[in-house]
Amino acid sequence: RPIRIRSEALYNKYINKPGDPKTGQGLGKSREAMARYATVVESMDENVGRLITFLDESGLRGNTIIIFTSDNGHHSMYSRNELLRGAKGQIYEGGIRVPTLVSAPGRFKTGRTATPITGLDWFPTFLDLAGIEDFDGTLDGNSLSEFLEGGSNTSLAQRPLYWHLASQWKHGTCSVIRKDNHKLIQFLKDGRVELYDLTDDPAEQQNIAATDASIAKQLLAELTRWRAANDVPLPPESILDH
Repeated sequence: RPIRIRSEALYNKYINKPGDPKTGQGLGKSREAMARYATVVESMDENVGRLITFLDESGLRGNTIIIFTSDNGHHSMYSRNELLRGAKGQIYEGGIRVPTLVSAPGRFKTGRTATPITGLDWFPTFLDLAGIEDFDGTLDGNSLSEFLEGGSNTSLAQRPLYWHLASQWKHGTCSVIRKDNHKLIQFLKDGRVELYDLTDDPAEQQNIAATDASIAKQLLAELTRWRAANDVPLPPESILDH
């Protein structure tokens, strides 16, 4: 979608602002596109502030949970991320690792965590928070309510997370498992595997599938079982059997 300038004043604020060499923000191919995008970001920030002010002034803030997150990483046309590999449409961390802010003053524990969660977790969380106990549908995620209220995060930290990209765009179809801090990617056209230790290598620069072959073998077996259990189809051009 085209990014439209929210105001000339904001555009003039950002068009000559130096970029950040550490994160890459403001250092894209087109300074004009970056400045347009920055006006959108600041405008959104201002409007989120208006919503919170309304909740405060209306006495509704204490009964409101605010969640701010995204369904994908940055768009490479309008932004850059030098700290992580990849962008929107890719399975590397730059494409799937996004910030999540949750605010419920007086209800949720204040703090930060590196425990990974997924968008699939929000629906069961909302069911818990609303006190709904008779939902009998399939839940693919886990409720975060106890975790957000200061409870143990052991089960969340230890669970494996899975992704499957059926699109052939960018790096092609692939399945992914993240368990603990290891992340294994299997590209489904030729079966090629990449393994990264996100603790030591969050930018995914060192493929350790060969040097840590036992971990790669274990994670690949778990990923294959997950595909089978969920009837995940292989792409027509795949050389794999399952």
